[in-house]
Amino acid sequence: MEAALQPNPGTKLNLDNHTTRPQAQIAYLQGIEALAADPEVPRPHIHWLRQQHAFALNDEGWILVAYPTETEARLAMASEAMVRLGHRLRAINAAAGVYPLAVAGTLTPAPFKRDRARKKARRDERQPWERQPVYMPAFLVATTLPHRKQAGSEFTRVNGRVETTLVSTKRRGLPFGVYPRLIVIQLATFAVLTKARHFRVGRTINELLGRMNISNSGGRGGGGQSTLARDQLDRLCTTTFVTTHLSRYGGCKMDVADKWLEKRWDGVAVELSERFFEQATKSAVPLDPFILRQIRRSPLAIDIYGWLTYRMSTLQGPTSIAWPSIERQFGSEYKEPRQFRRRFRQAVERVTNAWPGKVGVELQEKRLVLTPSPPSVASRTERSNAKPG
Repeated sequence: MEAALQPNPGTKLNLDNHTTRPQAQIAYLQGIEALAADPEVPRPHIHWLRQQHAFALNDEGWILVAYPTETEARLAMASEAMVRLGHRLRAINAAAGVYPLAVAGTLTPAPFKRDRARKKARRDERQPWERQPVYMPAFLVATTLPHRKQAGSEFTRVNGRVETTLVSTKRRGLPFGVYPRLIVIQLATFAVLTKARHFRVGRTINELLGRMNISNSGGRGGGGQSTLARDQLDRLCTTTFVTTHLSRYGGCKMDVADKWLEKRWDGVAVELSERFFEQATKSAVPLDPFILRQIRRSPLAIDIYGWLTYRMSTLQGPTSIAWPSIERQFGSEYKEPRQFRRRFRQAVERVTNAWPGKVGVELQEKRLVLTPSPPSVASRTERSNAKPG
Protein backbone atom coordinates (compact mmCIF):
# COMPACT_ATOMS: atom_id res chain seq x y z
CA MET A 1 0.00 0.00 0.00
CA GLU A 2 1.23 3.49 -0.79
CA ALA A 3 1.07 6.61 1.34
CA ALA A 4 -2.00 7.88 -0.55
CA LEU A 5 -3.97 4.87 0.68
CA GLN A 6 -2.78 4.78 4.27
CA PRO A 7 -4.94 5.97 7.17
CA ASN A 8 -4.47 9.47 8.47
CA PRO A 9 -1.66 9.37 11.10
CA GLY A 10 -3.72 11.63 13.35
CA THR A 11 -6.75 9.36 13.36
CA LYS A 12 -7.75 7.67 16.59
CA LEU A 13 -6.85 3.98 16.26
CA ASN A 14 -9.29 2.53 18.82
CA LEU A 15 -6.55 0.63 20.65
CA ASP A 16 -7.99 1.04 24.15
CA ASN A 17 -10.91 -1.39 24.26
CA HIS A 18 -11.17 -2.79 20.74
CA THR A 19 -14.91 -2.30 20.58
CA THR A 20 -14.62 -2.49 16.79
CA ARG A 21 -12.92 -5.89 16.80
CA PRO A 22 -16.00 -7.88 15.68
CA GLN A 23 -16.70 -5.49 12.80
CA ALA A 24 -13.02 -5.61 11.78
CA GLN A 25 -12.93 -9.40 11.78
CA ILE A 26 -16.19 -9.71 9.82
CA ALA A 27 -15.04 -7.23 7.17
CA TYR A 28 -11.62 -8.89 6.99
CA LEU A 29 -13.18 -12.32 6.40
CA GLN A 30 -15.53 -10.87 3.76
CA GLY A 31 -12.51 -9.53 1.89
CA ILE A 32 -10.71 -12.87 2.09
CA GLU A 33 -13.75 -14.81 0.88
CA ALA A 34 -14.16 -12.43 -2.06
CA LEU A 35 -10.49 -12.84 -2.87
CA ALA A 36 -10.67 -16.64 -2.55
CA ALA A 37 -13.36 -16.74 -5.22
CA ASP A 38 -10.87 -15.33 -7.73
CA PRO A 39 -9.00 -18.21 -9.48
CA GLU A 40 -6.15 -15.79 -10.34
CA VAL A 41 -5.18 -15.39 -6.66
CA PRO A 42 -2.62 -18.00 -5.52
CA ARG A 43 -3.94 -20.31 -2.79
CA PRO A 44 -0.90 -19.67 -0.54
CA HIS A 45 -1.93 -15.99 -0.43
CA ILE A 46 -5.34 -16.92 0.93
CA HIS A 47 -3.87 -19.35 3.46
CA TRP A 48 -1.43 -16.70 4.74
CA LEU A 49 -4.11 -13.99 4.96
CA ARG A 50 -6.34 -16.27 7.06
CA GLN A 51 -3.52 -16.58 9.61
CA GLN A 52 -3.28 -12.82 10.21
CA HIS A 53 -5.03 -11.11 13.13
CA ALA A 54 -7.47 -8.24 12.44
CA PHE A 55 -8.08 -6.53 15.77
CA ALA A 56 -9.80 -3.17 15.18
CA LEU A 57 -11.26 -0.60 12.78
CA ASN A 58 -10.00 2.97 12.88
CA ASP A 59 -12.22 6.02 12.48
CA GLU A 60 -11.67 6.07 8.70
CA GLY A 61 -12.81 2.48 8.21
CA TRP A 62 -9.40 0.83 7.89
CA ILE A 63 -8.95 -2.71 9.21
CA LEU A 64 -5.93 -2.83 11.54
CA VAL A 65 -3.89 -6.05 11.49
CA ALA A 66 -1.48 -6.75 14.37
CA TYR A 67 2.23 -7.55 14.03
CA PRO A 68 4.86 -7.80 16.78
CA THR A 69 7.47 -5.54 15.12
CA GLU A 70 7.65 -2.58 12.75
CA THR A 71 9.69 -4.70 10.34
CA GLU A 72 7.05 -7.40 10.06
CA ALA A 73 4.32 -4.78 9.67
CA ARG A 74 6.21 -3.07 6.83
CA LEU A 75 6.88 -6.36 5.05
CA ALA A 76 3.22 -7.35 5.36
CA MET A 77 2.20 -3.95 4.01
CA ALA A 78 4.40 -4.47 0.93
CA SER A 79 3.27 -8.05 0.27
CA GLU A 80 1.26 -8.80 -2.85
CA ALA A 81 -1.34 -10.64 -0.76
CA MET A 82 -2.08 -7.57 1.39
CA VAL A 83 -2.21 -5.29 -1.65
CA ARG A 84 -4.71 -7.61 -3.35
CA LEU A 85 -6.84 -7.77 -0.18
CA GLY A 86 -6.89 -3.98 0.15
CA HIS A 87 -8.11 -3.61 -3.44
CA ARG A 88 -10.80 -6.23 -2.93
CA LEU A 89 -12.06 -4.69 0.34
CA ARG A 90 -12.56 -1.36 -1.41
CA ALA A 91 -14.20 -3.03 -4.42
CA ILE A 92 -16.87 -4.70 -2.24
CA ASN A 93 -17.20 -1.65 0.06
CA ALA A 94 -16.34 -3.74 3.11
CA ALA A 95 -13.60 -1.38 4.37
CA ALA A 96 -11.34 1.45 3.28
CA GLY A 97 -8.42 -0.98 3.22
CA VAL A 98 -6.19 -3.05 5.46
CA TYR A 99 -3.34 -1.57 7.47
CA PRO A 100 -0.63 -3.72 9.16
CA LEU A 101 0.36 -2.17 12.49
CA ALA A 102 3.04 -3.00 15.06
CA VAL A 103 1.28 -3.63 18.40
CA ALA A 104 3.42 -3.93 21.50
CA GLY A 105 2.89 -5.06 25.10
CA THR A 106 -0.40 -6.52 26.27
CA LEU A 107 -2.00 -5.86 22.91
CA THR A 108 0.33 -8.31 21.18
CA PRO A 109 -1.82 -11.25 19.97
CA ALA A 110 -1.11 -14.66 21.45
CA PRO A 111 0.44 -16.25 18.32
CA PHE A 112 3.27 -13.72 18.54
CA LYS A 113 4.12 -14.34 22.22
CA ARG A 114 7.19 -16.49 21.64
CA ASP A 115 10.76 -16.55 22.77
CA ARG A 116 13.37 -14.49 20.93
CA ALA A 117 14.76 -17.38 18.88
CA ARG A 118 11.33 -18.37 17.56
CA LYS A 119 10.51 -14.74 16.73
CA LYS A 120 13.72 -14.48 14.72
CA ALA A 121 12.93 -17.73 12.92
CA ARG A 122 9.49 -16.41 12.01
CA ARG A 123 10.95 -13.14 10.67
CA ASP A 124 13.39 -15.11 8.53
CA GLU A 125 10.72 -17.50 7.25
CA ARG A 126 9.49 -16.68 3.76
CA GLN A 127 6.18 -17.57 2.25
CA PRO A 128 6.22 -19.87 -0.82
CA TRP A 129 5.54 -17.04 -3.29
CA GLU A 130 8.43 -15.06 -1.79
CA ARG A 131 10.86 -17.92 -2.41
CA GLN A 132 10.00 -17.95 -6.13
CA PRO A 133 12.59 -15.66 -7.76
CA VAL A 134 11.81 -12.85 -10.17
CA TYR A 135 14.11 -12.09 -13.08
CA MET A 136 16.01 -9.05 -14.36
CA PRO A 137 17.20 -9.17 -18.00
CA ALA A 138 20.95 -8.95 -18.51
CA PHE A 139 20.76 -5.69 -20.48
CA LEU A 140 19.24 -3.90 -17.47
CA VAL A 141 22.18 -5.04 -15.35
CA ALA A 142 24.84 -3.91 -17.83
CA THR A 143 23.40 -0.49 -18.70
CA THR A 144 20.71 0.87 -16.44
CA LEU A 145 17.74 3.18 -17.07
CA PRO A 146 17.74 6.86 -16.04
CA HIS A 147 16.99 7.56 -12.38
CA ARG A 148 15.31 10.91 -13.02
CA LYS A 149 13.32 12.50 -15.84
CA GLN A 150 15.55 13.40 -18.78
CA ALA A 151 15.27 16.25 -21.24
CA GLY A 152 15.22 15.13 -24.86
CA SER A 153 14.70 11.66 -26.29
CA GLU A 154 18.21 10.12 -25.99
CA PHE A 155 20.20 8.86 -23.02
CA THR A 156 23.51 6.95 -22.91
CA ARG A 157 25.15 4.63 -20.38
CA VAL A 158 28.66 3.18 -20.70
CA ASN A 159 29.81 -0.08 -19.10
CA GLY A 160 33.44 -0.81 -19.90
CA ARG A 161 33.64 -1.11 -23.69
CA VAL A 162 29.90 -1.39 -24.19
CA GLU A 163 27.73 1.68 -24.79
CA THR A 164 23.93 1.60 -24.71
CA THR A 165 21.82 4.52 -25.92
CA LEU A 166 18.09 4.74 -25.20
CA VAL A 167 16.14 6.40 -28.02
CA SER A 168 12.47 7.24 -27.45
CA THR A 169 9.74 9.20 -29.19
CA LYS A 170 9.65 12.92 -28.43
CA ARG A 171 5.98 12.75 -27.50
CA ARG A 172 6.42 10.05 -24.88
CA GLY A 173 9.94 10.66 -23.64
CA LEU A 174 12.38 8.33 -21.94
CA PRO A 175 11.45 5.93 -19.11
CA PHE A 176 12.90 6.75 -15.70
CA GLY A 177 12.68 5.90 -12.02
CA VAL A 178 11.40 2.84 -10.19
CA TYR A 179 8.36 1.86 -12.25
CA PRO A 180 10.02 0.90 -15.58
CA ARG A 181 12.49 -1.25 -13.65
CA LEU A 182 9.68 -3.08 -11.87
CA ILE A 183 7.81 -3.45 -15.17
CA VAL A 184 10.83 -4.92 -16.98
CA ILE A 185 11.38 -7.37 -14.11
CA GLN A 186 7.71 -8.40 -14.18
CA LEU A 187 7.70 -8.91 -17.97
CA ALA A 188 10.94 -10.90 -17.83
CA THR A 189 9.52 -13.06 -15.04
CA PHE A 190 6.40 -13.76 -17.14
CA ALA A 191 8.67 -14.79 -20.03
CA VAL A 192 10.69 -17.17 -17.84
CA LEU A 193 7.61 -18.78 -16.28
CA THR A 194 5.45 -19.02 -19.41
CA LYS A 195 8.33 -19.68 -21.88
CA ALA A 196 6.33 -17.64 -24.40
CA ARG A 197 6.69 -14.23 -26.06
CA HIS A 198 2.94 -13.61 -26.15
CA PHE A 199 1.09 -13.98 -22.85
CA ARG A 200 -1.78 -12.65 -20.76
CA VAL A 201 -0.69 -10.36 -17.92
CA GLY A 202 -4.07 -10.08 -16.20
CA ARG A 203 -7.71 -9.28 -16.64
CA THR A 204 -6.94 -5.56 -16.39
CA ILE A 205 -3.90 -3.30 -16.33
CA ASN A 206 -4.51 -2.79 -12.59
CA GLU A 207 -4.05 -6.52 -12.04
CA LEU A 208 -0.64 -6.30 -13.73
CA LEU A 209 0.30 -3.30 -11.58
CA GLY A 210 -0.97 -5.09 -8.48
CA ARG A 211 1.58 -7.85 -9.07
CA MET A 212 4.24 -5.15 -8.60
CA ASN A 213 2.50 -3.76 -5.48
CA ILE A 214 1.56 -0.58 -7.35
CA SER A 215 -1.69 0.88 -6.06
CA ASN A 216 -4.60 1.45 -8.44
CA SER A 217 -5.26 4.88 -6.90
CA GLY A 218 -5.52 7.80 -9.28
CA GLY A 219 -7.21 7.28 -12.64
CA ARG A 220 -6.15 8.59 -15.99
CA GLY A 221 -7.03 12.12 -14.99
CA GLY A 222 -5.08 12.06 -11.74
CA GLY A 223 -1.53 11.70 -10.60
CA GLY A 224 -1.81 8.45 -8.64
CA GLN A 225 0.51 5.47 -8.62
CA SER A 226 -1.24 3.62 -11.45
CA THR A 227 -1.29 6.70 -13.68
CA LEU A 228 2.45 7.21 -13.27
CA ALA A 229 3.15 3.52 -13.83
CA ARG A 230 1.05 3.40 -17.02
CA ASP A 231 2.95 6.41 -18.35
CA GLN A 232 6.26 4.67 -17.64
CA LEU A 233 5.02 1.49 -19.36
CA ASP A 234 4.24 3.52 -22.49
CA ARG A 235 7.64 5.25 -22.31
CA LEU A 236 9.41 1.91 -21.89
CA CYS A 237 7.64 0.23 -24.80
CA THR A 238 8.27 3.17 -27.16
CA THR A 239 12.01 3.19 -26.39
CA THR A 240 14.68 1.39 -28.44
CA PHE A 241 17.90 0.19 -26.78
CA VAL A 242 20.89 0.61 -29.13
CA THR A 243 24.02 -1.22 -27.94
CA THR A 244 27.41 -0.73 -29.61
CA HIS A 245 30.87 -2.14 -28.82
CA LEU A 246 33.47 0.59 -28.50
CA SER A 247 36.40 -1.79 -29.11
CA ARG A 248 35.09 -3.25 -32.36
CA TYR A 249 32.48 -2.83 -35.06
CA GLY A 250 28.98 -4.03 -34.50
CA GLY A 251 26.05 -3.75 -32.16
CA CYS A 252 22.33 -4.42 -31.90
CA LYS A 253 18.94 -2.81 -31.37
CA MET A 254 16.24 -4.02 -29.02
CA ASP A 255 12.66 -3.08 -28.23
CA VAL A 256 10.95 -4.41 -25.12
CA ALA A 257 7.64 -5.34 -26.74
CA ASP A 258 6.08 -5.59 -30.19
CA LYS A 259 2.60 -5.16 -28.67
CA TRP A 260 1.61 -4.07 -25.17
CA LEU A 261 -1.71 -3.77 -23.33
CA GLU A 262 -3.37 -5.72 -26.13
CA LYS A 263 -7.04 -6.26 -25.24
CA ARG A 264 -8.26 -9.84 -25.60
CA TRP A 265 -11.41 -11.67 -24.60
CA ASP A 266 -9.68 -13.01 -21.46
CA GLY A 267 -7.91 -9.81 -20.40
CA VAL A 268 -4.80 -7.84 -21.32
CA ALA A 269 -1.81 -9.32 -23.16
CA VAL A 270 1.76 -8.37 -24.06
CA GLU A 271 3.87 -9.62 -26.96
CA LEU A 272 7.58 -9.28 -26.24
CA SER A 273 10.16 -8.63 -28.94
CA GLU A 274 12.31 -11.60 -29.92
CA ARG A 275 15.51 -10.06 -28.57
CA PHE A 276 13.97 -9.10 -25.22
CA PHE A 277 12.49 -12.59 -24.87
CA GLU A 278 15.94 -14.07 -25.54
CA GLN A 279 17.53 -11.78 -22.95
CA ALA A 280 14.86 -12.65 -20.40
CA THR A 281 14.99 -16.42 -20.84
CA LYS A 282 18.66 -17.14 -21.59
CA SER A 283 20.66 -14.65 -19.51
CA ALA A 284 18.34 -13.19 -16.88
CA VAL A 285 19.51 -12.52 -13.32
CA PRO A 286 17.32 -14.10 -10.58
CA LEU A 287 16.33 -11.75 -7.75
CA ASP A 288 14.68 -12.40 -4.41
CA PRO A 289 11.31 -10.52 -4.27
CA PHE A 290 11.66 -10.40 -0.47
CA ILE A 291 14.74 -8.16 -0.95
CA LEU A 292 13.26 -6.28 -3.89
CA ARG A 293 10.29 -5.18 -1.78
CA GLN A 294 12.62 -3.65 0.79
CA ILE A 295 14.58 -1.56 -1.74
CA ARG A 296 11.87 -0.89 -4.34
CA ARG A 297 11.64 2.85 -3.60
CA SER A 298 15.19 3.47 -4.86
CA PRO A 299 15.98 2.96 -8.57
CA LEU A 300 19.71 3.08 -7.81
CA ALA A 301 19.35 0.39 -5.13
CA ILE A 302 17.44 -1.84 -7.59
CA ASP A 303 20.23 -1.36 -10.15
CA ILE A 304 22.91 -2.18 -7.59
CA TYR A 305 21.05 -5.25 -6.35
CA GLY A 306 20.78 -6.68 -9.88
CA TRP A 307 24.42 -5.86 -10.63
CA LEU A 308 25.76 -7.35 -7.36
CA THR A 309 23.65 -10.49 -7.86
CA TYR A 310 25.13 -10.96 -11.32
CA ARG A 311 28.69 -10.25 -10.19
CA MET A 312 28.48 -12.58 -7.19
CA SER A 313 27.30 -15.41 -9.46
CA THR A 314 30.36 -15.11 -11.73
CA LEU A 315 33.09 -13.71 -9.46
CA GLN A 316 36.15 -15.97 -9.11
CA GLY A 317 38.24 -13.79 -6.78
CA PRO A 318 38.59 -10.25 -5.36
CA THR A 319 37.98 -7.59 -8.01
CA SER A 320 38.49 -3.83 -7.79
CA ILE A 321 36.59 -1.28 -9.89
CA ALA A 322 37.65 2.38 -10.07
CA TRP A 323 35.05 5.00 -9.14
CA PRO A 324 35.02 6.61 -12.63
CA SER A 325 33.88 3.29 -14.13
CA ILE A 326 31.12 2.98 -11.52
CA GLU A 327 30.04 6.56 -12.24
CA ARG A 328 29.78 5.94 -16.00
CA GLN A 329 27.70 2.83 -15.46
CA PHE A 330 25.35 4.07 -12.73
CA GLY A 331 25.68 7.83 -12.29
CA SER A 332 26.01 9.73 -15.53
CA GLU A 333 23.07 11.96 -14.48
CA TYR A 334 24.90 13.37 -11.45
CA LYS A 335 26.81 16.62 -11.93
CA GLU A 336 29.26 16.09 -9.07
CA PRO A 337 31.13 12.80 -8.41
CA ARG A 338 30.86 13.50 -4.68
CA GLN A 339 27.07 13.63 -4.89
CA PHE A 340 26.92 10.36 -6.83
CA ARG A 341 29.26 8.55 -4.45
CA ARG A 342 27.20 9.60 -1.45
CA ARG A 343 24.00 8.32 -3.10
CA PHE A 344 25.76 5.15 -4.21
CA ARG A 345 26.97 4.42 -0.68
CA GLN A 346 23.46 4.92 0.69
CA ALA A 347 21.99 2.59 -1.94
CA VAL A 348 24.65 -0.08 -1.30
CA GLU A 349 23.80 0.08 2.41
CA ARG A 350 20.12 -0.53 1.61
CA VAL A 351 20.98 -3.56 -0.46
CA THR A 352 23.48 -5.07 2.01
CA ASN A 353 21.03 -4.58 4.90
CA ALA A 354 18.40 -6.59 2.98
CA TRP A 355 20.83 -9.22 1.64
CA PRO A 356 20.78 -12.51 3.62
CA GLY A 357 24.21 -12.90 5.21
CA LYS A 358 27.24 -10.80 4.36
CA VAL A 359 27.88 -9.60 0.81
CA GLY A 360 31.46 -8.87 -0.21
CA VAL A 361 31.39 -5.23 -1.27
CA GLU A 362 33.78 -2.62 0.16
CA LEU A 363 33.67 1.04 -0.84
CA GLN A 364 37.13 2.55 -0.60
CA GLU A 365 38.32 6.08 -1.33
CA LYS A 366 39.43 5.39 -4.92
CA ARG A 367 37.70 2.16 -5.81
CA LEU A 368 35.06 -0.42 -5.03
CA VAL A 369 36.26 -3.93 -4.11
CA LEU A 370 34.11 -7.04 -4.64
CA THR A 371 34.88 -10.41 -3.07
CA PRO A 372 33.01 -13.68 -3.74
CA SER A 373 29.92 -14.09 -1.55
CA PRO A 374 26.84 -16.32 -1.43
CA PRO A 375 24.13 -15.08 -3.84
CA SER A 376 20.83 -13.76 -2.57
CA VAL A 377 18.89 -16.62 -4.20
CA ALA A 378 19.44 -20.08 -2.94
CA SER A 379 19.35 -22.83 -5.51
CA ARG A 380 22.11 -23.85 -7.90
CA THR A 381 19.66 -23.75 -10.81
CA GLU A 382 18.76 -20.14 -10.07
CA ARG A 383 22.43 -19.17 -9.74
CA SER A 384 23.23 -20.74 -13.11
CA ASN A 385 20.56 -18.58 -14.75
CA ALA A 386 22.55 -15.51 -13.82
CA LYS A 387 25.48 -16.61 -15.99
CA PRO A 388 25.61 -15.40 -19.61
CA GLY A 389 23.78 -17.73 -21.96
